[in-house]
Amino acid sequence: MRSVLIFTITYTVALFVFGQVVESPLTNLYTGINIGLFMLFALLHGWARWPVHALWAVSLVGLGNMAGGVLLVDGVPLYTAALIGDLRYDKIFHVLAAAALTIVAWEAMKRWAGVGYHRGGLLLYTWLVVMGGGAVVEIAELIGSTMSNVSVGDYGNNALDLVANAVGATVGIALVWWYEHGQEGPRRHRV
Repeated sequence: MRSVLIFTITYTVALFVFGQVVESPLTNLYTGINIGLFMLFALLHGWARWPVHALWAVSLVGLGNMAGGVLLVDGVPLYTAALIGDLRYDKIFHVLAAAALTIVAWEAMKRWAGVGYHRGGLLLYTWLVVMGGGAVVEIAELIGSTMSNVSVGDYGNNALDLVANAVGATVGIALVWWYEHGQEGPRRHRV
């Protein structure tokens, strides 16, 4: 756990300083969002006691988030850069982040549910938790952009972010189901 914390603090400070030096316009916004989310996860970790692989997933999502807001491509933040045709980093990141956070949510939900949980029901709850978390991030972006007068997108962009979150959460649920089904066998929990 210590290595995850050191890695997270290191990239947060490094990207913040880099963003200040190159005057990246979203540096303060995305640094603030990351710090706020990490504080939330630290609080939740006291209850969830996530395994190390889940903590690494949270940290890597934070790294992708800060990179998207701070790194510049042709003078604009990476979030707005097209990576595959017209498909921007923003949407690809939302899919990957939602998939990674599905694993984090699953680990917490499984722990809180205890023995004898209904796998299908718990997977549905996990999907809903990830979707709700994605909505919270969009609200945080709205508040942050309103307070800083830096636009991170319009209604259409926010709606497409939520669609990308749904795709990622669905992929994450499929991966969790596949892994759990293979590890525990089909008879341990009701499906």
